[in-house]
Amino acid sequence: MYKCKHYAPHELVPKEVYELFTNPDDIYSIFDENALRIIDMIREWAGVALIINNWFWEGQRTESGFRVKNSKTGSTKSAHKLCKAFDIISTKKTTQELWTIIEKNANKLPCKIRIERTSGGKVLTWLHIDTNTLSTQKDIICYFND
Repeated sequence: MYKCKHYAPHELVPKEVYELFTNPDDIYSIFDENALRIIDMIREWAGVALIINNWFWEGQRTESGFRVKNSKTGSTKSAHKLCKAFDIISTKKTTQELWTIIEKNANKLPCKIRIERTSGGKVLTWLHIDTNTLSTQKDIICYFND
């Protein structure tokens, strides 16, 4: 089981899921290990703090990591519900800067990834990254639009 260096368990799941665990570190076990490694790598490459969920500090972000099956956020087949996706924001870097950082370091990624660029025709203001790739994906990074 991989434990993140830069993200506490409460940053990865909604409060109601966090409270189900006696040992918060066990939360890491529900995620795709490569997805966890990748969010740590992005944090290190960016050199700035990045935010997934911030409900623990009374913030509004609650479903930017794992989403429960009946969540109304996102699609019914979302990679978030498979524990393979994260939506990341930064107060120091733009989404486009984060895309560039990942592109420059793509050869260091442990697996192929997908990055969502737009939703409803608008460029995302957050970084959506997931490891929910298809066997037919040729490139290390697959960009997609919702």
